Amino acid sequence: MLKNLDKIKIKEINEPFFIFKPETLTKDVKYFLNHFSGETIYAVKTNPSEFILKQIYKLGVKSFDAASINEVELVRNLFTKSKIYFMNPVKPVNSIKKAYFDFGVRDFSLDSNQELQKILHSTNQADDLNLHLRFSVPNNFSKIKLSKKFGVDGLAAERLLIKTKEVANKIGVSFHIGSQCMNPDAYKISINKVVSIIKKTKISLDYFNIGGGFPSEYYGLKPPKLESYFNVINKELSKHCLLSKVKLLSEPGRILVSNSMSLIVRVDLRKKKNLFINDGIHGHLYTAKEFSLLCPVKIFNKNVKSKLVAFDFYGPTCDSNDFIKGPFFLPDTIKEGDHIELKNMGAYTVTMNKNFNGFYSKPKVFKDKSKDN
Repeated sequence: MLKNLDKIKIKEINEPFFIFKPETLTKDVKYFLNHFSGETIYAVKTNPSEFILKQIYKLGVKSFDAASINEVELVRNLFTKSKIYFMNPVKPVNSIKKAYFDFGVRDFSLDSNQELQKILHSTNQADDLNLHLRFSVPNNFSKIKLSKKFGVDGLAAERLLIKTKEVANKIGVSFHIGSQCMNPDAYKISINKVVSIIKKTKISLDYFNIGGGFPSEYYGLKPPKLESYFNVINKELSKHCLLSKVKLLSEPGRILVSNSMSLIVRVDLRKKKNLFINDGIHGHLYTAKEFSLLCPVKIFNKNVKSKLVAFDFYGPTCDSNDFIKGPFFLPDTIKEGDHIELKNMGAYTVTMNKNFNGFYSKPKVFKDKSKDN
């Protein structure tokens, strides 16, 4: 059980820590569930914290997208009746075996004939497999491109879909338009591309998976409302008769959990407009550096009325590249010992830290019960 935020003494905490906002998580999960017309499959990699998983399960998300056998085991141990989709298109043989025989997984992703044969061999030619073929689609509208590593296209996709259909209990297709997609039309383009390939095979599908990509808000990245994404998706799906009886799937991650956590860091030194803080790219701010996803910031637990100015951040390690270019707008009076709240830090943060220079350990998380987030 998480300790309440109002019970802590911030001066006694030397490392960066997170604040969990359950009311925000509830609001965001409920909105998605109420507006998405298909089955919601939470992408565990986004944030596998048990308190996150338990709350979204309680809210009605009963299906999970796992990318590793460790994620499969985590979910199965928490929720014996959940449905697990093993959606990494390339999986080790031992992971496929363990997922199938030990944890009851029947849904697997693939994008090559080699992976298809591996799945069949690892499950002893099982006849109850639900196989999901990953298609390659454009990632032009996404901040983080995911199209280089996975996905099959064109004639190769047609042939593999036909071959997969012959051995699958149920057959599905999936695609991913990239992470932090800023234009709903990306789904329109991808749906039409995938449907055009399916039509050539004359195959009847059981599943149609539109992946994830639904964005959160960062500095300089204000996406359209989520409703507009659903409107585009529903409009395009309605145009294609072959999808009328197909089960629609989606794998949201960032859009569900990003807003539900804040990261609190301490200023250890100020050099003009550079703030040296106790977190950085080797900790929980990797995506801020790598993909320029700059979250909203404010001074924490302190009322300050001075003007806001732009700062850059340096992390605590000896790595000179442990630097995050702003602008992070904070009071001009900020000084050593002050704390900063970085908002929208619930996605791709808690699992990204490594023990470089011995700075990072498992982060502390405290619960904020207030509704004003």
